Amino acid sequence: MEISILTQILLGLVVVNLLVWPLVSKWVENHLEIFLLLVGAAAVTISGGWSKEFVYQTLNAPVNVAFIVLVVSIIFNYYSRYIFRVLFILFRYFEPKYSFAILVFLLGMTSSVFSVTVAALILAEVLQVVNLERSQTVRVTVYACYAIGLGAVLLPLAEPLGLVIYNELAAGPHQADFFFMLQHFFWWIMPAILLLALAAGYTLRDVNTQVQLHIREDKEDTRSMLRRTWHVYLFVAALHLISTGLRPFAQSTIAHLSGKILFWANSVSVIIDNATLAAIEVTPEVTLNNLMYMVIGLAAFGSMLVQGNLPNIVAAEKLGIKSREWARVAVPAGLTLMGGYFIALWVVL
Repeated sequence: MEISILTQILLGLVVVNLLVWPLVSKWVENHLEIFLLLVGAAAVTISGGWSKEFVYQTLNAPVNVAFIVLVVSIIFNYYSRYIFRVLFILFRYFEPKYSFAILVFLLGMTSSVFSVTVAALILAEVLQVVNLERSQTVRVTVYACYAIGLGAVLLPLAEPLGLVIYNELAAGPHQADFFFMLQHFFWWIMPAILLLALAAGYTLRDVNTQVQLHIREDKEDTRSMLRRTWHVYLFVAALHLISTGLRPFAQSTIAHLSGKILFWANSVSVIIDNATLAAIEVTPEVTLNNLMYMVIGLAAFGSMLVQGNLPNIVAAEKLGIKSREWARVAVPAGLTLMGGYFIALWVVL
């Protein structure tokens, strides 16, 4: 899709605002979903994407995610005593550094089978009943969300990214079947999830041998659960607006780059839904080597900012983690992860 120079400049300014304001403005940090909605609406206006059908899609897109958040919140609220009896076995017999390392690894490796939303909510529920310091909670959450985001691409079940890639490659030369991503990416994804799990464990290396575990006797009120569900709904609706509004910008700037360059260009997945980028970049004729660069970049970069990935949004909302808190941990971790990935891909491929 060809767009004018003026449109490119205006959409470029949208990108800059999306990256800068959540990190420098207290108001934006405290009302992130409202800011994202406003900027997303501006992006759609600039790119001329408004229509009745698009408004319907925007209103409908967050429904499934919000419904999952509400249902899982209700289940945890009323049945946490029974759910955490199983989880507490892990914490009773292992030191916290081992318990959380195991938990993060399991969430990452199973997020492609279950919903990334459920994985993030399980993580947040566990962190709410363990007496960790604030900085430790933030670090463990960030590392776990990186792991969940990476693991989710292994099967076309947990999030749209894997499904988009599967649909694009199913009929082409690759003849991708249900296990295509698992077959080709498992040995690239699993070691990173393991390292992230070890990083989470290392964060808790100085925690007492036994942390205090408690099951909340007080129940969360219905208004609180509905408010969280509403916030997640707004976040996902905002991401839909942003992805659609910036799609022409992505098509005109990064769609035809080589795999190595796309690896770094896909850092824009911190503000554009990675499934949208995959739909732009992945074609049936893409080489496997270029696909490796594209997919790993899309899967890993998103967790650098709260708004970059669905598990980030869900966990941060549940735990009250602000944008700057998240970025202070996630940006250095993400750059280290991506640097390691790029070197490994360059050497192996």
